Amino acid sequence: MDSKMHQAASTPEFVKRFLAEATASSTKRSLRAVVPVSARETVVDGRKCLNFSSNDYLGLAFHPALIAESVRWTEKYGAGSAASRLVTGTIDAYLELEQRIAAWKGAEAAVILGAGYMANTGLIAAIAGRKAVIFSDKYNHASLNAGCTLSGANFVRFRHNDLDHLEELIVREDDAAEKIIVCDTVFSMDGDVVDTDNLAAIAKKYGCLLYLDDAHATGVFGDRGEGLGCGASAHIVMSTFSKAMGGYGSCATCSSDMKEYLINRCGSFVFSTAMPPAIYGAISAAVDLVQGEECRILRRNLFRRVSWLREQLNAAGLNTGCSTTQILPVILGENDLALSVSRQLLENGVLAVAIRPPTVPKDTARIRLSLSAAHTDSDVEYLLEQLLLATGRK
Repeated sequence: MDSKMHQAASTPEFVKRFLAEATASSTKRSLRAVVPVSARETVVDGRKCLNFSSNDYLGLAFHPALIAESVRWTEKYGAGSAASRLVTGTIDAYLELEQRIAAWKGAEAAVILGAGYMANTGLIAAIAGRKAVIFSDKYNHASLNAGCTLSGANFVRFRHNDLDHLEELIVREDDAAEKIIVCDTVFSMDGDVVDTDNLAAIAKKYGCLLYLDDAHATGVFGDRGEGLGCGASAHIVMSTFSKAMGGYGSCATCSSDMKEYLINRCGSFVFSTAMPPAIYGAISAAVDLVQGEECRILRRNLFRRVSWLREQLNAAGLNTGCSTTQILPVILGENDLALSVSRQLLENGVLAVAIRPPTVPKDTARIRLSLSAAHTDSDVEYLLEQLLLATGRK
């Protein structure tokens, strides 16, 4: 074989410059191999650790029902869906599953898509024309911002969780042909929530289309794990199955007419191969499981533990922001400090990743703790002990 085929092109200067600057500012990220052991533990660099960085909030990723159904759907339908949903990639079981999801979420219809990032970029671009104005919370997830930018609409951001500021901006853009409000229900880096009822009232008052991202609420909030978006009179609620639901993928719940529109206009749906049957199988199991008594108990235990931990951290003088959910930031400020605390925790058997700009605002680097219902009381007590030691509070 010609050796020239193995010669890579020289690295562009902008790549070298970015890597150097990211290293100097302690914002460079690297992949790290882990070996999941259970919903609460993982192996990092040969060391078994308690995992407090996962979004597996109910510990369902290792649940026997999800694993069994994933295998069953693979055996029945094959390893891949082979085409996009609009070609030959929609198996009859997928349509039945969408009906069950819609009923669970209290909507007329549901459409399953790929990853949440893919869903947000495609869905928002589908509903926002270039003459539209999109009003987006300053702390919305990057995928929402990407969808807003991709749409070509006028992209206006309101101060985080400041709905008075949102109203001011809407009034200022009163002449806009289309007005769309885009917002997370639970903010992934701060663990606080938006007032969905008030948000829906503002949308109705000013004739805005309301789009909610319920990724970090689905499975965790509501008596049946239906999340925070289903009762908010939103035109579209995007939910994911990759966090508390233990699997992968996402869905949009909406009206029947909106579903028909989206399957014709959402590029990330139209032009993507459908997810493998195994993933749909895991979703199917999780949708049933999350509505039952087992997961009601898991949710109660999860919030009991996170409330206790928040109280202890605040009593020690650590800043947990406005968190009211299973996502608990310990805001340290400096990038180097956050990295140092994270390394010390790992050395003592706790995986708790440092989150730095640009994922969070400048000077708000933090340890993002995300608790799982699989964690025990002693797990959380050990986390607290090690965190107080790493931050010099003990």
